[in-house]
Amino acid sequence: MKNPLLNSGKFWLKTAVTAVIFLVCTAAILYASVYALFSPEQIEASVQNAFSGTGRNIRFSSDIRRSWFPRPTVTLKNVTITQPQSNQTALHIKETHIGLGWSSLWNDYPVIEKWVITGADAVLSRTDDGKWNLQDLLHPSHPTSLNRLIIENSSLHMNIAGQTHIIDNFYLNIRNNGADGRPFKINGSLRRSNQPIQWQGSGVFNASETGWNIPNLLWEASIAEKENKLSADGSGTWTWSSENNSLQADNLSLRTDNPTQNFHLTAQIPHLSLKNNVLNIPSLNGAFTAGKPESQWNGSFKLDKASIRTSVATLDNFEFNASNKNAVHQTNLTLTGPLLWQQNKGLQSSSINLTTLQDTVNRLPNPRFISQLTGSFNWNGKENWQGDFKGTFDRQPLALVFKYQPTEEQTPLLEAGIALQKLSLLPYWDDIQANSGSGYPAILNNGPIPRIDASIKIGNIQIPGLQLDNIETLLNADKEHITLSHFKAGLYGGQTEGGISMANTTPPTYHLQQDAQNVQIRPLLQDLFGFHSFSGNGDAIIDLTARGNNRKQLIQSLQGMLTLNILDGAWKGIDINNILKNGISAQQSSGEHVQTPFHRFTLNSEIDKGISHHINTELFSEHLHIVSNGYTDLNTQELSEDLLIRNTLNPSAKPIPIKIRGNVANPSVTLDYNRITHGLNNPKEKQKALEQTLREQWHWLNPERKQADK
Repeated sequence: MKNPLLNSGKFWLKTAVTAVIFLVCTAAILYASVYALFSPEQIEASVQNAFSGTGRNIRFSSDIRRSWFPRPTVTLKNVTITQPQSNQTALHIKETHIGLGWSSLWNDYPVIEKWVITGADAVLSRTDDGKWNLQDLLHPSHPTSLNRLIIENSSLHMNIAGQTHIIDNFYLNIRNNGADGRPFKINGSLRRSNQPIQWQGSGVFNASETGWNIPNLLWEASIAEKENKLSADGSGTWTWSSENNSLQADNLSLRTDNPTQNFHLTAQIPHLSLKNNVLNIPSLNGAFTAGKPESQWNGSFKLDKASIRTSVATLDNFEFNASNKNAVHQTNLTLTGPLLWQQNKGLQSSSINLTTLQDTVNRLPNPRFISQLTGSFNWNGKENWQGDFKGTFDRQPLALVFKYQPTEEQTPLLEAGIALQKLSLLPYWDDIQANSGSGYPAILNNGPIPRIDASIKIGNIQIPGLQLDNIETLLNADKEHITLSHFKAGLYGGQTEGGISMANTTPPTYHLQQDAQNVQIRPLLQDLFGFHSFSGNGDAIIDLTARGNNRKQLIQSLQGMLTLNILDGAWKGIDINNILKNGISAQQSSGEHVQTPFHRFTLNSEIDKGISHHINTELFSEHLHIVSNGYTDLNTQELSEDLLIRNTLNPSAKPIPIKIRGNVANPSVTLDYNRITHGLNNPKEKQKALEQTLREQWHWLNPERKQADK
């Protein structure tokens, strides 16, 4: 039987009105509850209660906004939290939305469903006891349940180890999944002077009564400068213990890539710990590759027992291995030793080992740059470092000291001392010749190169066809000049002193000043001018300037003076004795045996544009005294000499004049008829005078035959 009330319109009207009234009353009650909960007085009381005992003050704008859908939410603006016992701002929030769960209306402690912080500007720093300045804000005085936290468009100013690091566009999104932990995402931009570093991370945050744990924190970062981009990413497990105030990390991995430079690096840290402001890394190892196929780098590195504190860091041992390979050479380098860093003294190592080796690729072995050095090193900032090493270079004993420091001028100074027992340039000679015309050394033209002052001592230097002994010199080099001053060396069997310099002009300018004593003259002239017409031992004074990129240009521009005083030698290519014996001859025989021996030869030459001019050059032999005037073109090796030959056994005899023309290796020799027949009128008299002169000169050279003729 149907109930008549259900068919009554009045019943449904009353029911509807009652429901509406109930909903309105409920809404009114909820609104009133929300308003009461978020009243200025209640908010002020809640805030002060939350910050009681911290010594901080909190202020916010009176413009408070409230909403109750989908959850009771209060919006505060311009929130400022001060440092403890100070009016200095520690945290400023442009706007924050705090959304509570409905149960907060009747529970004693609130449940925050969603908390959004926008435009926060915070200062993070370590206090004297090692804690973070905002650490107390993470431990409210009353229990609060937070289900989701979002921080966006914020900035963090972090003061770490005396340096300020600023993170812009900071974003954090973390939610509570109960037993599954708190998944989070975080990103930001680390401010730099040129380009910022973009970074982001993600993981699951697990909190407990004794701390927190992130089982697998994933992160990545990147920086792009023009077309050069560097990216990095890594992973690892992080654990914080509040009981002993320590941070642990396990199974850390790092990967870095730079596609532009084809640089790739990987590193692994099995374990690290941070406790009482001390970071301990028992071990770290990694590997890298870089370069292009035509010049490929690869290497590895390893750190053992690193301990890092605020003002000091120690490393029991590190090992760095690197290898570079190109089409011609492969170069290997190994660096090992302990390291110590102190805030006021910088980075130093009391026992560092360096080994290097370079050899050829796909050709006959030619090992070089073979070094095994042990020493100490100290680096106190960018503008001050020094070192002291001993060992071997190319299997020869070596001692090396250096010091780099700023000066009152803008250019810093690099001082060095080098002592090497023996240096063979034979393995390097092909490269030296290939680069001989490349001009001023590029390394002195690139970037902020310091001024170099070096004291050099080398027992022996071997060069193809040349050997120098007991070399001592002072090297001064900068962007404008390279100078070897106070140069001393055993050269060509004798000793030489002086200086050598090179100026950074286009083309380079060279200046040679040498005072050589008792040296072998022929190799000296050969190396300087390609001129080998005189042999013997003697003294040479050299002051020459030249400018050019190759030997030809240098010879053509040669200017200066040359003084020779030679004993017991020979004039190669000319046999004066044979000339006097056989009479007039336009063509002389050639060969090493063609020469004019002498016991003394003196030359004073002025050189201009590669041409050596001289007057009154003298040659003394057993029977002859020769005086010569003329010139030699050092570039074309052509000479023009006017000789006057006298008989030393008969000084009253008439001298014989001779002309020498042509190439120094095979010159043409003729008698100077004009000087021989000067004053004679007819051809017969001239011929007779010439024959008598030659016959008399022959008797000079053959005194025994002169007696037989009598």
